Amino acid sequence: MRIQPSLGSVVGVSDNNHWGQVFLSPTAYGVVEVEDGDGRARDWGVRVLANLSERTADPPRSLKAAQEITIKAFEDRVVSFILLVPVGAVLYMVMLGEGKVLLKRGDDLAVLMDQPGAISGEVREADTLILMTKSVAAALTHDEMEHLFDHLEAPAVAEKMTLAIHKHEGNVGAAALIFQVKGLAPVEVEEPSPKPERRLTRMRWRVREHIRSIPAMWRRPMVIVSALLILLFMVSVALGIRRQLGQKVETDVARVLTDAQHAYDEGVALLELNPVKGRERLTVARDALVPLQESLAPSSLEGKAVGKLYKDVTDQLTIAMQVHRAEPALFYDFSLLKANATITSLGQNSDTVAILDGNALSVGLLTVPAKKGEIIAGGASYRGASLVAMHGDSVFTLAGDGIHRASLPENKTTPLVVKKDDQWGSIGAMVSYGGNLYLLDTAKSRIWKYIATDTGFSETREYLNPDTLPDLSQATGMAIDGGVWVGTKAGRIFHFVQGREETFAVRGVEPPFGKTLMVATTEEDKNLYVLDSDNKRVVVLDKDGVYLAQYVWSGNLTPIQIVVSEKLKLILLLGGGKLYSVELK
Repeated sequence: MRIQPSLGSVVGVSDNNHWGQVFLSPTAYGVVEVEDGDGRARDWGVRVLANLSERTADPPRSLKAAQEITIKAFEDRVVSFILLVPVGAVLYMVMLGEGKVLLKRGDDLAVLMDQPGAISGEVREADTLILMTKSVAAALTHDEMEHLFDHLEAPAVAEKMTLAIHKHEGNVGAAALIFQVKGLAPVEVEEPSPKPERRLTRMRWRVREHIRSIPAMWRRPMVIVSALLILLFMVSVALGIRRQLGQKVETDVARVLTDAQHAYDEGVALLELNPVKGRERLTVARDALVPLQESLAPSSLEGKAVGKLYKDVTDQLTIAMQVHRAEPALFYDFSLLKANATITSLGQNSDTVAILDGNALSVGLLTVPAKKGEIIAGGASYRGASLVAMHGDSVFTLAGDGIHRASLPENKTTPLVVKKDDQWGSIGAMVSYGGNLYLLDTAKSRIWKYIATDTGFSETREYLNPDTLPDLSQATGMAIDGGVWVGTKAGRIFHFVQGREETFAVRGVEPPFGKTLMVATTEEDKNLYVLDSDNKRVVVLDKDGVYLAQYVWSGNLTPIQIVVSEKLKLILLLGGGKLYSVELK
């Protein structure tokens, strides 16, 4: 008979000093928990599992053999090590260190092992064994364990157990395996094949006897027979080498599967507690499985195991990555206010957006919640207008000779509140923050600052400190929330605070950013929004650079500017002279 198992894995949170994992292979199963004060618990744990995977490639056929494998794979830093090997309808179990093995048979739940040792015994259909490392055994009482079953299958029991151990303190490094006997299938016994060496010897003997019975005039053709024998020998050797290589491949596959399963289980367990780490571990699992997916036949046993785990990993990654697919919808067309008008630049103040048509020399104001627009300024003095910004009731427009201000209460334009400066190179972005004006100069790699005064604005000042010399020649735009954020065409995001560049490292973005990045945020917004034009998406990061979500589309829209309102749960994209929207989840 052969056991048909149903399996469930439980893996708690790991840290540098505590690590736990479930071992799954075609021939053996187990759980391991490691403690290491030097912060290398995971390294020792992976080493143990790799050793175990190699030693169980040829399954042990006795309890003594299983015990020897466990002892040889054991390391000093392992606090729990339980190995389970099914052979026919018999299970061999070996435990080193602390832990516990339970047997659920019918309505009874009994302790099989709670001390180091080795046991074996026959199982029945519907039996369930629970292998628990030290931390799980310490966290869950016998009564709690009994309430986990309720006639559930192994994966569901494992899910309930995972939730149960997370409610307890001290569950770091915990691991458990639910091994359920779903059925006992008969195994056909095959006659063992004769050894190739003996078969070859008999064949040679028969050939020699045959040669003696042939007249001398016919013996010369026996050269062909000799050649065939040599060929047969070479084929036999080749088959032996191939068999050895096949065993090595199976061992390597089992090792990768074990590591990937660990990364997957760890990633799923971490998703709620630490989403970034959880996504990182799931990505590690996926990347480890990709080469196997491409090299193994999907119909082989190894290929099926890899395919199933790969699907589980990618399904979890899709959920964990918060990928929202939505085509941007047309939100506002400036030509509704003025015939043939298009939008060339945006400026934002809370739920109001200033819109500029640099070709028609018109400045408009759009109240976002109502989608209500009006023209507030324009005319010949706006010739050469390229950028618009907004603060409170003031709308600032960069024109050919300098910056004009349109005051909304008075419906009045004050020309050239800031005159064009000879120091300017090419102004690529303009933002008003705290009443002050900031100009991003891509030709000079400078950010010019103009401080609001009672009579207008100050003289030109440099925002960046003299010892900060970034290359802003590839800058695409700027956003200010107290600090200054700059996107670039080189796939980089700059962050400046009080004129100094701060280290900003993006973590967890998958796939990686393209080259052309534009940023959007305000002091009202909790997060940073990055328009990744190359990948047709908006990626949401927290302001420490940690990935949170992304909004992806497949249409032909290529936006040139982005503004966001978390308050209104709206992303606005400027493309093709019109405004498009994506709803924030």
